[in-house]
Order: sequence, then structure tokens, then C-alpha cells
Amino acid sequence: MKTTTQKFLLWLTLGVCLGATWLPYLGFFNEAKMIGFLPQPLALTLGCNVILTLCVLALYPLYFKPFIARLKANPVVKEAANG
Repeated sequence: MKTTTQKFLLWLTLGVCLGATWLPYLGFFNEAKMIGFLPQPLALTLGCNVILTLCVLALYPLYFKPFIARLKANPVVKEAANG
């Protein structure tokens, strides 16, 4: 899978999960149903938070590793101040 496709899917997943965490505040999934031992809104929010944590861990190799490699190849050199 190409890197641009991976980035798109990652950002799409982030957007969907962030939107889903707001659904209980908007009145969706806000019933007194229990999922296991958790109320439905809490279960939804915790599930989305687990997915968001995995997405943050996936951001590192997609964005920061190439950035560090470019910095090593072309380091930023500070110029001495004249004064």
C-alpha cells in the first residue's frame, strides 16, 4: 500500500473516531443500555480512544521517521550572529 493511501486512511480513521466520541454529547448512543459492564456511551468513547491511541502510534513511522531521515541528510546549520 502506498504511503499516501496509508496517510489518507489514517486521517480518515482519526476523523471518524473523533466524530464518534462526540456522538453521546449530541444525543446518539445515549441510552441506558449496557455493553458488558459499561454503559453504552462510555463503551463507545473508550473503544474510540483505543483506536485513536493506535492511530497516534501509527503516525510516528509515517511522518516523523521520514522527517528525521531528511534532517540527517540535510542538517540545519545555525549561522553565527555578527555582533
